[in-house]
Amino acid sequence: MKLPLAGVWVGRGLAALGLAAVVRAVLAANVWALVAALGGFLAAIGLALAPIVRAWLADEPVTVPSDFEHALDLLRRAHGATAGWAVGLAAGDLEVGRESDLDRVVRERGAALVQLASADGRAHVAREPAGTYVAVGDFPFGAGLLLPPSDAGPREAGAVADELRRLVAGMRLAQLHEPGEQPGQVVSRQLAALAGGALTLEGIAKAGVELAHQVAQRGAAIVLPAMGAASGAGGRVVALAGGADGRLDKLAVPSEAPVMRAIHSGVPVAAQGADDIFGAAIPDRRRAERAGTAYPLRDGNFVIGALVVTGPPIAPATPAADQLQRLVADLGSRLAAARAVHEAEQRAVRDPLTGLANRREFDHRSAVAAGKPPALVTLVFVDIDHFKRLNDTLGHQAGDSALRHVADILRRAVRDNDLVARIGGEEFAIWMPHTPIEVGLEVAGRIRATVESSAWRWSGQAYPLTLSCGVASYPDTVRELANLRGAADRALYAAKQGGRNRVERARGEATRRTGGPGGRGGQSSFAGFRPRSERYSAASMGGAPRDLRVSSRVPARYSSFKRSRYSNVDRPLSAARISASCHRVV
Repeated sequence: MKLPLAGVWVGRGLAALGLAAVVRAVLAANVWALVAALGGFLAAIGLALAPIVRAWLADEPVTVPSDFEHALDLLRRAHGATAGWAVGLAAGDLEVGRESDLDRVVRERGAALVQLASADGRAHVAREPAGTYVAVGDFPFGAGLLLPPSDAGPREAGAVADELRRLVAGMRLAQLHEPGEQPGQVVSRQLAALAGGALTLEGIAKAGVELAHQVAQRGAAIVLPAMGAASGAGGRVVALAGGADGRLDKLAVPSEAPVMRAIHSGVPVAAQGADDIFGAAIPDRRRAERAGTAYPLRDGNFVIGALVVTGPPIAPATPAADQLQRLVADLGSRLAAARAVHEAEQRAVRDPLTGLANRREFDHRSAVAAGKPPALVTLVFVDIDHFKRLNDTLGHQAGDSALRHVADILRRAVRDNDLVARIGGEEFAIWMPHTPIEVGLEVAGRIRATVESSAWRWSGQAYPLTLSCGVASYPDTVRELANLRGAADRALYAAKQGGRNRVERARGEATRRTGGPGGRGGQSSFAGFRPRSERYSAASMGGAPRDLRVSSRVPARYSSFKRSRYSNVDRPLSAARISASCHRVV
């Protein structure tokens, strides 16, 4: 502590006065008086030295980091293990054992298991030909041993895991007692160590929420605004940790949510009572789960996201509040750098106007699938009807707005593992792996109906929009995956020729052979959503009347779709709807 200037001069004066008194006493006193003075001096030093020594000992680390290598090796020898690993120490990762006797693959396998244990905090026991790996962790620390027998029993593995947990606890305790280091510095060092190994935006965000969970002992999440979104737009949860609701993972956060207010205003926002910190995205959350505080994450003067800590607000001027403040200060710049890299990567595969995948990404996905074709894949081509007329009448800005409107509907209509891409001016494609054609028809029909019924507004006035869709599937429609795009394109062309605002199913090769010489076009025409059962006339078949029926049931191996967001594929259709939907191409 630094004294004021006046206090310094008073101290110096007292010291000079005391020294003069000592000199005068020495000159005038006898030997016993000198002994008494010396004894008092030594007693004063002893009284002052005791608290100094205690404070010095308190600043010493409980365990010298280099001791862990020795402790891990002793543990390895005690259990007859071949090798041991430890990760998370500031001095670097450790590996002990007879390295010359171990294969490189075995050593890498052990280190990888310990890294996994350090990340998920669970005990891992892997019995392999090289031996039995036992690893435990407590993020970001981990330790593991390789026991010689490949079939070590549960009791032996459990005993090793218990001792490894004590070693990991010692590693964490030693880190918390670095000499002369403040709690905020500990958080900064932990974040630097974790973020240094994270190569992605999600990895750095995950490290941040894990540290927030350790500091606050509560659930934590990081929310980033949507890419390229202006003020007032929503965001997305990119990372979760601790006791946070798992349903929030990758959730789209509405713009009116308190966490988005914190991002837009740059001021921490707390939600209590009936308010949900994440807004009304999940309306059935319990009251206790809704509370939370959103701390803006800054990169200089710019807010790039928010760290959300669930539960009631943390009291200020507490160790947890101080450490969270340091974490928020350090995390913002790291996330900003990672997001810049992430957005640069996304620009290479994303359409800047709609945010959907671009033609390059669609071609890449198709090429990858062609190398190893899936058992099933359905492709839907979508085209906005009369888009050129809209552009010429209302202008290109209106056209851009219509494209974004349709893109949002397409994005919401498919699953996470489906690919929606903008492949041309007003053309879109939906790549649906492991999906039968009946499901593709259902999805296309729902998209067409949604676009037709939803209001698209420009300059305060509603304008109608409709779509035409062509649906093809491998191997139902084509025998070679390379021909799938051509089949879907021909189906889309038939939908356009048939009057637009319809879903067209591509005719497969087997069906084309049974159509007879009088059949034309190779496609069957559908108005709106197509039924799965049709009766063709003698004229359209070029012969005697006969029934061609598309199965109204999804094959048994795809029964899981009944529980997915496409669960209404088996919904029965009314006879009136079927009869109104069927006509033939002329």
